[in-house]
Amino acid sequence: MIDGLLRTQISPQAPYSRLKRSPRDAIQVRPQFFEVPDQPIDRKLVAVMMPFSPPFHRVYGAIHNAAQNVGLHAQKADDIWNHSVLIQDIFGLIYRSHIVVCDFTGKNPNVFYEAGIAHMLGRHVVPITQSHEDVPFDLRHHRYIPYLNNGEGLAGLTAQLAPRLATLAGS
Repeated sequence: MIDGLLRTQISPQAPYSRLKRSPRDAIQVRPQFFEVPDQPIDRKLVAVMMPFSPPFHRVYGAIHNAAQNVGLHAQKADDIWNHSVLIQDIFGLIYRSHIVVCDFTGKNPNVFYEAGIAHMLGRHVVPITQSHEDVPFDLRHHRYIPYLNNGEGLAGLTAQLAPRLATLAGS
């Protein structure tokens, strides 16, 4: 109403104060290298970014259990084949997810790249690692969940991760 009154009383070209938008409202993400999926964000989907190697199969099982314990479902990119280009499937998974768990163990550059994509898209990123040294300096100010890749350590990962996922699912 006031805005309309100002427009009639003052030239539209005159500088006057409007409701300020937050910088968040001004940011628009338009990927040049990825196709944006048609599917909406699934608030129950947890994307898991980790190396594609056998030592991480049990780790994924622990993450999957944590998600399932709080009514969510986990998925990793190597379980998807929608596109001929793997990174497009990874982008699509991150895009559709509400939460992204990133395992920094081994300083895998792909996982760092995927964490960056998730951050840029505004997803909740939950870092996990087997070693504090694998968390890059730029990301050490974020909380992360340390774990050991053995029976007791993976049970602990599930126990610590489940409440964090539940909190983020509610936000």
